[in-house]
Amino acid sequence: MKLKTLRSGFILSALLFAISLPAYSQSAQHKKLKKRANLALNITNKKEQPPRTYFNIGFASNYPSLSGMGINVISSTTHYHSKGFQLAGFVNITGIHAGGVQLSGIANVTGRNSNGVVLSGLMNVNGGSLNGIALSGIGNMTGKNTHGLIIGGLINIANGQSGGMLLSGIANVSKQAQNGVMISGLMNASGDTVRGLQLTSLLNAAGEANNGVQLAALGNINTLNRGLQLGICNFSAKNKGAQIGITNLSGEGKKGLQFGFVNLSADSLARQIGCINITPRTQIQLLISSGNLNKANLAVRFKNRYTYTELGGGAYYFDLDHDVSASAFYRAGIYYPLLSRLEISADAGFYHIETLDNKHKGYPARAYALQPRLNLEFRITKRLGIFASGGYAWTRPYSKGHTLDHKGTFEAGIVLF
Repeated sequence: MKLKTLRSGFILSALLFAISLPAYSQSAQHKKLKKRANLALNITNKKEQPPRTYFNIGFASNYPSLSGMGINVISSTTHYHSKGFQLAGFVNITGIHAGGVQLSGIANVTGRNSNGVVLSGLMNVNGGSLNGIALSGIGNMTGKNTHGLIIGGLINIANGQSGGMLLSGIANVSKQAQNGVMISGLMNASGDTVRGLQLTSLLNAAGEANNGVQLAALGNINTLNRGLQLGICNFSAKNKGAQIGITNLSGEGKKGLQFGFVNLSADSLARQIGCINITPRTQIQLLISSGNLNKANLAVRFKNRYTYTELGGGAYYFDLDHDVSASAFYRAGIYYPLLSRLEISADAGFYHIETLDNKHKGYPARAYALQPRLNLEFRITKRLGIFASGGYAWTRPYSKGHTLDHKGTFEAGIVLF
């Protein structure tokens, strides 16, 4: 998957929210100071350029810059810089930079950068970067970078890089690289490289590389994995690290590791550990057979170089004079060609058995069986073969420690494809 394609999907939301931030920053810097209502008492040094207010208290203030403390019931507006402590019942607005502590009931809006502690009931918005601690009920949005502890009730969006720790109820989005920790309820997304931790319940995405850890209950996506992906489903266009999950997907992967139930790689040299391992060299075959355990079997075999796994099911695990029973089984084994058309193999199998109506005749409702086997297979044509197997099986109920049955086994059938 191309890098631009990966980036565009999860960066789009960030652009929709953050596109207005740089525009706000530029307009705030170039607008002349307007005379507006200033319902507050100020201590101001007018000899400074711009005039500097050291103390401000009132209902709604409007002044050039703050270097000290400003407390207002409704709003506080500084057209240039704000340094110190700024408290407003509804909103704090700073035209250029804000430093220190900003507290508001609804929002804090800064044209460029904020450095310090920024707390609001709903939103914190920065046209530039946010450095320090930010806490809001809905979200934190920056036109450039974030560094520090950023906590949003719903979402955090950085139009540049993110560093430190981002916590949100729904999503964290960083257009560029992530350096640090992202923890969210649903999704974490970085448009570039992840160097740290992404932790969520739904989806983690990195537009370029994962050099850290992606941990999600559902899935992880990136272009190049150099670290660890841990989730139900993991995808990487190129895997040089480790993918651990139920399903692992990779384009190239000879330098990486896939560990899971199903491992799928477009690289024939991929290193895979799992129940089902598939590469371009994997031969997928259908087996139809009968034996003295299951009287009818249907299975799919995934055959790699010298190793194979097999997943299937069958009916009538008990004798034909019993009611129908069903079982599902998994086998893993190794094989070796003796001649051009003849090969020998050995495997071990696990059976899960549902006794169905036989449970009313003294059998447990569920049981399991362990079965080692030795097999011979002959290829009649390239897509058709026959096989015969012999081994031993131990059948035991799940709930009790005694052996329900043990006996030698025989099975024969055909191999398609």
